[in-house]
Amino acid sequence: MNQRILSFKKIAKAIGLIVLIGIFAMTAVALERFLDNGDGTVTDTKTGLMWAAKDNGSPINWSKAYSYCQSYGGGGHSDWRMPTLAELASLYDPENINRGGYHLNKRINTSAQSCWAAETRGFKAARFNFTYGREYWIRQSYSGPTRVLPVRNIK
Repeated sequence: MNQRILSFKKIAKAIGLIVLIGIFAMTAVALERFLDNGDGTVTDTKTGLMWAAKDNGSPINWSKAYSYCQSYGGGGHSDWRMPTLAELASLYDPENINRGGYHLNKRINTSAQSCWAAETRGFKAARFNFTYGREYWIRQSYSGPTRVLPVRNIK
């Protein structure tokens, strides 16, 4: 009889441990900030923004980047826009490096270190650099190694 009670206690402890591990694992998944939506978009649960999972893929000037965002149709949505400097800066993470080697979440892929932002000053436009975590201002006609990463509000 005592042997059966000891076996039951061991089984109960094992089940309790499995349940506890499952709770911690589910909490860790729930705390994930960037969620891959499986449709070429990533949701940032902290900011309430949905991002394209990758940039436009080639050098682009500011006006073409703006148009690219306006006509982007990722995830079946039509309300995409060019991000602000603050929104791009919110992606910067010195602790992470994405597939391109830049400091942002691995779920978002950029093929250049800088992305255009919506802000302009005369003939200059802002861009955010994901290598150094800084903003830069350059002429809008520049079409060197700068990309654009469309964004939309989900809140």
